[in-house]
Amino acid sequence: MTRFTHTDTSRRSFLRAMGGLAASAAIPQRSLPLVGSLAGLAALASQSSQAATTTGYKAIVCLYMNGGSDTHNWVVPTDASGYAEYANARAEMAWAANRLQGITVTNQGSGRGFGMPLELAPLRDCYTAGQAAILANVGTLTRPITKTDYLAGIGLPAKLFSHNDQAATWQSLAPEGAPSGWGGRMGDILMAANTQPVFTAVSTSGNAVFLSGSTVGQYQVGQEGPVVANTMTNASTFGSASVGNTLRRQYAATTTDRLQNEYARVMQRGLSANATLLTALAGVNVPAIPTTPIAQVNAAATTLNQLSLPRQLRMVLQIIAANQTLGMRRQVFMVQMSGFDTHNNQMRDQPVQMAQVAQSISYFMSALTSLGLQNNVTLFTASDFGRTLLSNGDGSDHGWGSHHFVVGGAVRGGQMYGDFPATSLGNANDAGSGRLIPGMGVTQLASSLAGWMGLTATEQQIVLPNLVNFTPGPSLFG
Repeated sequence: MTRFTHTDTSRRSFLRAMGGLAASAAIPQRSLPLVGSLAGLAALASQSSQAATTTGYKAIVCLYMNGGSDTHNWVVPTDASGYAEYANARAEMAWAANRLQGITVTNQGSGRGFGMPLELAPLRDCYTAGQAAILANVGTLTRPITKTDYLAGIGLPAKLFSHNDQAATWQSLAPEGAPSGWGGRMGDILMAANTQPVFTAVSTSGNAVFLSGSTVGQYQVGQEGPVVANTMTNASTFGSASVGNTLRRQYAATTTDRLQNEYARVMQRGLSANATLLTALAGVNVPAIPTTPIAQVNAAATTLNQLSLPRQLRMVLQIIAANQTLGMRRQVFMVQMSGFDTHNNQMRDQPVQMAQVAQSISYFMSALTSLGLQNNVTLFTASDFGRTLLSNGDGSDHGWGSHHFVVGGAVRGGQMYGDFPATSLGNANDAGSGRLIPGMGVTQLASSLAGWMGLTATEQQIVLPNLVNFTPGPSLFG
C-alpha cells in the first residue's frame, strides 16, 4: 500500500482547497451563498485540518436515463385510496393492479402501500434484499419551495421543463453551459488520493458535464475498453505503411507552435492512459453479462449481453476490479441510456425500458458481489426530470419531481426516503398537469453520496454550492 507523508497530506489538502475554489468560481455567483462570501473563503482555508477521508476503496456510479423517465409508473401506490388517485390521474397510462408486486414501506403513513411493476422484478429483489433504496419525489431545486412559491415564481431553478437545462441542472446544479458537474467537483477533491488521477472520473458514454471538474478531466472509455488510435497501430493506412510511425514522431516532437505542442501533449497523455488501463484490465476477470432474453420495441427480442447499458456497466466493473492495480481509492463513473422522452407510445415502450434497467442493475450488483466489492460501490439513477401525471393521450409530457433508486451493499436499503407525494391532480405538490414539485433536492442526494465518499461538511459545500439552503440529505448509509 502506498504510504503518504505529512507533507503529501498538506499538499493534497491545499490542492483540494484551490481546486474547489476554482470549481466553485466557475458557477454563476448568484448560486454561491457560501463560496462567494468571506465565510466561504475562511472555510476553504481550513482544508488542511478537514481533509476528505479516503481510506479503502469507494466508487459511485450515475446511471443516467436521458429524456426524462416517467417514474410515476416505477413506484405506485397500492392502497385503495392511493391507487384510485393514481389510476384516475394516469388514465390509460396506469398499471393494472394485478401487474404490481408489493414492497415493504413503513415510513409513509398508516395504511399506505406501494408496489413495482413486474418488469422491475430484479430491481425489486435488490430492494427486498436490503441493497436498494427508493428516493421519493426528488428533483432540481435551488432551495425547498412550496406551490405558493412556484405560482409566484420565487426560488425556482432556471429553465424548468427544458431537456438540456434540466439535464445540466441534475448533473451540475446549474443550467446548460455549466463548466463543471458535482461528480467532477467531487473528483477535484478526491483525485489526490489516487495513484492514477486520470481514472478518477470515468464515462462510458461520451462527454458528460456531471464528470467535468476544474482540475479533474473525465476519462472516456468505450464499452469494450479504451478507445484505440487505430491509425497508429494499423499495418497500413490508405495503402501506406509509414502513417503510424509518422504520427508517433509528430506526437513526440516539440515545436514552436504552442497549440501543436498542447495537442501533442494531450494525445500522449491519452495514449499513456490507454496503455496503463489496458495493462490493468488484462489482469481482471468479471462475470459475463447473462444472455437473458430482452424484448425490444419494433424489433425482434435480443439478449441482455447485446445491449448498451449492461455492456457499459461491465466496463465499469472491469475498471473497478482493477482498482488495486491502478492504485485507486475514489472513483466516479457515469453510464447512460436513452429513450425516456415518452411523449408517445409510453405504455408500449416503458415496459421494455424498465426491463433493461432492472436487469442491468441486477447483473451489476450480482457481479460486484462475486468480486467482493458490493459494499464499496453505490449506483444511483438520475434523469432530466419526471413527467406529468396527466396523460396527453399517448404518453406523458415534461414534468419535475420523480422517484429514483440508490443501489449498493452499503446502502440502508429496503426503505423509502423522502415523502411520497399524493398522485391526485391539483394537489398541494402539483405545479400543473401533475408536474410534482420535488420534496427532495438533487443537492440532498448528492450530499449523502459525497459524505459516503468521505468529503467533509466544508468540502460538500464547495461541491454543492446551494447545500446551505437545505436540511441534511437522506441517511442512505449506516
